[in-house]
Amino acid sequence: MKTKKVAIVSDIMMTFGGAEVVVLKLMEMYPNADFYTLFISPGALKKIEGNFPKIRVRTSIFQRLIRGDKISKYISIVKIFSWMYWEWLDLNEYDLILSSSHSYMSKNVKRKKEAKHLSYVHTPPRYLYDEFNEIFWIKNKPWSWFFWPLKKWLRYIDKKGSKRADIMVANSENVAKRIKKYYQREVVVVYPPVEVLVDKKIIKKGEYYVCLSRLVRQKGIELAVDTCSKYKISLLVIGRGDELQRLRKMAGPSVEFIEKCDDRQKIEILSGAKALIYTSKEEDFGMVPVEALKVGTPVIAYASGGVMETVKDKKNGVLFYKFNQNSLLTAIKLLDKLHINRQSCIDSVRKYSDKNFKAQINNLILR
Repeated sequence: MKTKKVAIVSDIMMTFGGAEVVVLKLMEMYPNADFYTLFISPGALKKIEGNFPKIRVRTSIFQRLIRGDKISKYISIVKIFSWMYWEWLDLNEYDLILSSSHSYMSKNVKRKKEAKHLSYVHTPPRYLYDEFNEIFWIKNKPWSWFFWPLKKWLRYIDKKGSKRADIMVANSENVAKRIKKYYQREVVVVYPPVEVLVDKKIIKKGEYYVCLSRLVRQKGIELAVDTCSKYKISLLVIGRGDELQRLRKMAGPSVEFIEKCDDRQKIEILSGAKALIYTSKEEDFGMVPVEALKVGTPVIAYASGGVMETVKDKKNGVLFYKFNQNSLLTAIKLLDKLHINRQSCIDSVRKYSDKNFKAQINNLILR
């Protein structure tokens, strides 16, 4: 298909996690596209304008109503009303639409009949379906009774809109199963790109473990903090989020927090760690474990969600199956005995590359 005009659509651009990395890779493939999103932070906008000067950024009314530093406070309200923006968005001038969706239904955009739409789905919206999510309280009584009519309506909107894309792509086998369950659609799995610029010299390993994550409840960091505090295990926690202050209060002297960390520092810390401790609950894919493995660091991971596709028990890390301190401590002790080498970790994740991602997406578009 000869593409004349391209639109890239994304739920929201706040931090640079997996969904945002995919958006940037799509922009590399189509640097003259127009970009539509509900809300974009000043930092994300600056990065796009600096790297892709020809891309025009279009945002929703939420951008004008909510200050950038207040968006996390109103995120639940934004989720509930975001479907209106996607329903009313006029994309009739575009020949190709590429969407990256995880929580706000951006995959449901409309387009002209002859246009094509490839939708990259990181997960169906967690708060609408039977998946762990950060606004978990709406599933508990009495809130579940109060929100039931609204959730039913939003599910209807979401499932109806999910039929609009020509091709739906999942970021993992884990998410492909969710899409089949909730949308009854067949999907193609294309793993997201995980690029890490590694110093070729072998970095000397330290005596610490590391957690690298947004500090929100779904990531389960409190388990790592509690366990390492109790057993005086050295742990570096890299990240920011709503849980930061609570985690600081429960942490012992063996746990250190690093809020700000550039890419070079992150790689150095990951490379020097004995292992990454990954405690996320029902993660869609999980880029951080792959980042750690790419620099030769094994992963101790809670056996849940997409991480089970990347961490192979006793080969490039250790999986633990109960979300408690004893299970995590047992995994830490087991890793010490295994002596997993750096090269086996690197070899296990070679396929998660920028080159493979772009080639597979391009083949789907051409098809």
